[in-house]
Amino acid sequence: MGEDILELDTERIEDFIDRYLELDRRAQQPYGVFSFLSGRREKKYQQTLKYFLDPHKPHGFGDTFLEVFLEVVDVPELNVAAQYVEIEEEVHIADESSDSRIDLVICGGQALDDHPDWAVFLELKVGADENENQTPTYTAADSWQFTWFDTTEINVDELDEATYVYVKKAVAEPPEDDEFDAVDWAAIAKTFEHRLQGSLFQYPNRSVIQFTDFIQSLQETENMDSPFKEDELTERLKLYFEYDDVIQQVEQAHRQFENDFDDVSKYLTAQWADKIRDRFRVTGSGWKIRSNDSPKWQGLMPEYWDQDPFGWDSTIALYFRIPSTTEQLRNQELSFRLRLPPQRKVHKQTFEGDGSFNAVFTEKCTGEYEDEIRGELEKLDVDEINLERASSLFTKNYDLDPENLVSSYFVQVTTAVDEFCSESPQLLTLMNSVFEESYEDVFGEPPAGEFSGSLSKRE
Repeated sequence: MGEDILELDTERIEDFIDRYLELDRRAQQPYGVFSFLSGRREKKYQQTLKYFLDPHKPHGFGDTFLEVFLEVVDVPELNVAAQYVEIEEEVHIADESSDSRIDLVICGGQALDDHPDWAVFLELKVGADENENQTPTYTAADSWQFTWFDTTEINVDELDEATYVYVKKAVAEPPEDDEFDAVDWAAIAKTFEHRLQGSLFQYPNRSVIQFTDFIQSLQETENMDSPFKEDELTERLKLYFEYDDVIQQVEQAHRQFENDFDDVSKYLTAQWADKIRDRFRVTGSGWKIRSNDSPKWQGLMPEYWDQDPFGWDSTIALYFRIPSTTEQLRNQELSFRLRLPPQRKVHKQTFEGDGSFNAVFTEKCTGEYEDEIRGELEKLDVDEINLERASSLFTKNYDLDPENLVSSYFVQVTTAVDEFCSESPQLLTLMNSVFEESYEDVFGEPPAGEFSGSLSKRE
């Protein structure tokens, strides 16, 4: 922890913990402020969500909850911290003959560029059902009235990624247009709550209370139990001022641990591929390492599963994800999964066939190929099988040794690659058959090249 030696007062720490836990034991649940405000709850959610997602607003959270939100709505591959982001509500379709408008649009890209690189189109539903032909109208729109620096319109065709999200109550019907991904308010509330719990004293007090009330209201919408209480938060913050010296000492230690996890994550991200090359014949084998600046999206795949049907920047890809994130390290596990990128335009749009590549692929996985695929996965003792979900078709978790995270990570990465990429030829053959058939159905021609089969080991 550097040259500074932390002098922790253990007696004060114990007293602080006792008093903090006592608040949990005697706290009671009030209704959220949203319950008493006039006006449509849907509109209030829209305005509040826009405020807390916007990194330019003075709430003190920065882009924290924007990143969390994009991940929960399955838009995980955007480095928003390095981009300019603009958010608008009640965004109209740029067509004089149409009065249609969508609740929220989030756009991001490089500052001062003529056009954003990506956009997320959000329709929010709390009590009302979808209007007739509402979501199909949105997905059919070519352009929207959105201010991005000097331009007042965004064109969908000029976006690298266009994502459509339909936020609803868990019991509500899904959107009419299947290009919209349905997300429950419950999932958003749970994710926001989890992110806030470990950072109570990291952000401005007023913003914490306001955001907590928003979470509580989301939970009321879904009839969820909420552990957050405004009066409890007030008492906790009073406790903070009394024990701020203790908290700052512990936070200093926590920051150092965070830095340590970041350092390990960066090291693993830089080194894991070399460990695989040492064990397996990757070069010239028809397999490729999928490198990425983010530790979330490292991976391994047959070259045949990386196709470029149109010469776009984004390709059709089916790959084994090998993350080295700090979250995985804290959880002491490696989560190894097979996935398709869920939000790439080339994966989501319909071309020659009757559906997008991801839709056709998952339909085949849950149809004619399901029994065979499940049979092979059961042999491998996988933890989750979600063949209907493109972003996580199946997952197996490998435990990491807390006594030595680095060496155990390398061991488990090698084990996972061995099990799925080298020793499971029948599973690979099945997934390749689904890949080939889906590709030909969607693009009207077979993939380029040949499937290389299993990854061979070095002697």
